[in-house]
Amino acid sequence: MVVASHERAARLSILLDALYEQTLDRSAWEVVVVNTYSTDVVERTLEAHPLAAEGVLRHSNVDPRRARPSVQRNVGWRLARGSLVAFTDDDCRPEPDWLERLVRAWSPGAIVQGATRPDPRDGAMGQPHIRTLEVDPPGRFTQTCNVLYERALLERIGGFDERAIVGEDIDLALRAQDAGARVLGAADALVWHAVEALSWREKVRSNEKWEHLAYLVKRHPRLRRQCWLGVWWKHEHLRAALALVGLVGCIRRPWLASAVIPYYRLERYRFGRGLRGRLRALRWMPEFWLIDLAEIATFLRGSLRYRTLLL
Repeated sequence: MVVASHERAARLSILLDALYEQTLDRSAWEVVVVNTYSTDVVERTLEAHPLAAEGVLRHSNVDPRRARPSVQRNVGWRLARGSLVAFTDDDCRPEPDWLERLVRAWSPGAIVQGATRPDPRDGAMGQPHIRTLEVDPPGRFTQTCNVLYERALLERIGGFDERAIVGEDIDLALRAQDAGARVLGAADALVWHAVEALSWREKVRSNEKWEHLAYLVKRHPRLRRQCWLGVWWKHEHLRAALALVGLVGCIRRPWLASAVIPYYRLERYRFGRGLRGRLRALRWMPEFWLIDLAEIATFLRGSLRYRTLLL
């Protein structure tokens, strides 16, 4: 299996401890960690881990100036020695039988995607702004936090597109399917994804990388079929933009205030349908709206950069 790691040494240790508990026989797998860490962090986190002592853990270092997930994962799978290559992320914690179930679900010519859930061990789930991931396989994007590929397929399609700053896993899956692969879901191959609490400003900054999603959509126009009206990546964006038009326009035309209603209807049950949840949603709705508007601005920058409209 391959892990790309950058600025998450503590999370990486949690992942390695989870991999140490894997039920699949040690002789059947290895883990390659491609990282950007200093020598002392590598020695403390990787070389001192029991998996390294057992000969199961190998690692490679990449210059942080050229590192990105696509680059690191390409280095990793090319170093891997198995005919199957599983990917997970350094902020994930697989269940002990994860790898065994992922391999069991595989059949020749297939990509296998497992399930991903927010980690219940993290205490941030109740916070209004969080960073995490939830995937029911086979999902829309075939994320590399929990997926397995045939090495021969990776070789045939050239691995990850290193020009892609984000969405490299989506691009890989689309090209693999164009090459004849099919995607299988393995709902019982479970990985827990870290849950990080963010302020709304941190949330906005963390989303700035998504301006590069326009590159992916330009390369794969079929993704527009999953966009609202072929342009809006998220339905929240369309409704947030309508709300902005309504709030600005209602100064002269009061009836335009009704344009806020679609966004309100979308967000009112964010924290549940009970009275307390709806009141909480109302309390935080302005911040979620500002985050969505900032995302629209981010996507607009990407649209200009890559000369294709995505909002």
